[in-house]
Amino acid sequence: MIIKNGSVLLDTFVFSEADIKINNERITDIGALNPNDDDYIDATGMYVLPGFIDTHIHGANGARFSDDNPDINAITSFEATKGVTCIAATTGSSEFSDLLRQFDNIVSAIRNGTSGAKIAGIHSEGPFLNRRFKGAMTERNILTPCMDKVKHMFDACKGYLKIITVAPEVENAKVLIEYAVANGALASIGHTNALFSESENGVHWGATQATHTFNAMRPYNHREPGVLGSVLTNPKVKCEIICDFVHLHPKTIELIYRLKGADNINMVSDSGHSAGTELTEFIVDGEMRYVKDGVVTLADGTIAGSTKTLLEGVQNLVGLGIPLEDVSRMVSYNPARTLGIANETGSISIGKYADIVVLDKDMQVRFTFVNGKQVVY
Repeated sequence: MIIKNGSVLLDTFVFSEADIKINNERITDIGALNPNDDDYIDATGMYVLPGFIDTHIHGANGARFSDDNPDINAITSFEATKGVTCIAATTGSSEFSDLLRQFDNIVSAIRNGTSGAKIAGIHSEGPFLNRRFKGAMTERNILTPCMDKVKHMFDACKGYLKIITVAPEVENAKVLIEYAVANGALASIGHTNALFSESENGVHWGATQATHTFNAMRPYNHREPGVLGSVLTNPKVKCEIICDFVHLHPKTIELIYRLKGADNINMVSDSGHSAGTELTEFIVDGEMRYVKDGVVTLADGTIAGSTKTLLEGVQNLVGLGIPLEDVSRMVSYNPARTLGIANETGSISIGKYADIVVLDKDMQVRFTFVNGKQVVY
């Protein structure tokens, strides 16, 4: 297969008019290529980008990883239609035994393979959070870090636990963060009431990311800058941002971009059941969620995830005037680095998996390739 005549974002993050050859799942050549007898698609006037990678996604297309019998392929197939080629399946603060069940389901899906986007690992958003900033999490399921439970989680994930969100101010957070990092997971600061010093302690212990920055966090104060003052200024920390223009005002997104730069931001969706559907209500962990005007909330008005995908986020950021080259870093390359798979995917270069999305000039998906297989036509 050859993708011809597109504007290709190379791994230098510079666009070049070039062709891409795909063979046996991987990119085998980039340049001016003659199709000969190969199949090809004409990408004239289109952008050829590395596929999007979502490291914080609870579900989509009417399904959620926490469902009793989750239709995981419904999630991954839908995500591919939005240019997403890889995800970290994300769990919340469910009852602990049920959380382990969710891990089992995700591990099985990883090992058996999925339709559409592939699953690179698990993001456990909790359960070791601060109840004061629980957001839409179920309070009774939020736990104090206990090493027996932490080890049980890692055992259940079979090496696929890639990200764990933790509040650094809670009891035993230090041993949790240090254990997570020592066992190959990224510790992400989130759902937190941390003071500036407590957040900096978390970074010192090994945390290198902030979960959905600004959301479910102690607000910034000019005399006690708190967790936001820490994660926005510490160069060791990447910031997740939800770009649906619901969780963050466009000017807040611009602020984060100016402070952190394209190299230190991971775009995420934080989507759930309602992404890609017309659902108006659904239940998570026994609590009803409501959808109105594209916003998901609990009964008390608390925002409870997103109805949007990474594609809408890309469109929003480009609409703000952020260069597509920088947006691609934030939606593909940086997340690949976070998941430890940047040597295999996240950018377009010879030898990497052909995880590619082709967008037209209106930022709509025309083609998606996962491991060299064309999954969206």
